[in-house]
Amino acid sequence: GASRSSSSISWTGRITPEWQISGGYTYQDAKLRGNDFVRLAQVPEHQFALWNRYDFNDRWGVALGASYRSESFASISNAVTLRSHARYDGAVYYKFDERFSAQLNVENLFDKVYFPSAHSDSNITPGAPRSAYVTLNFKF
Repeated sequence: GASRSSSSISWTGRITPEWQISGGYTYQDAKLRGNDFVRLAQVPEHQFALWNRYDFNDRWGVALGASYRSESFASISNAVTLRSHARYDGAVYYKFDERFSAQLNVENLFDKVYFPSAHSDSNITPGAPRSAYVTLNFKF
């Protein structure tokens, strides 16, 4: 079995009427029950996320965010470590009218190579490279 203790905090609010901010932090202490020397696989001890959005006017807005994961083990062998990593994302928002809007999101802005998960000590999965997508929203 597993023994896990965790603590989280999150916040959201406005710095100014135009600037929104949200974030969170999680601490996890996940170990194999009965053996405090074996940490559970792919459970980082520390995780942090921060997202900022700034609206220039009623139509245009931009956002920038960061997420961080501390190192974790690939498997319960605790022999292979997945390095800590930070990823940065961004977005641009445009509102055509009260019912129709669009947004462009770019994930992994700096195209950083990172390894967030694994299937075993020798089968480690890389994170997605820089990617972008457009979303169109329609309210009815």
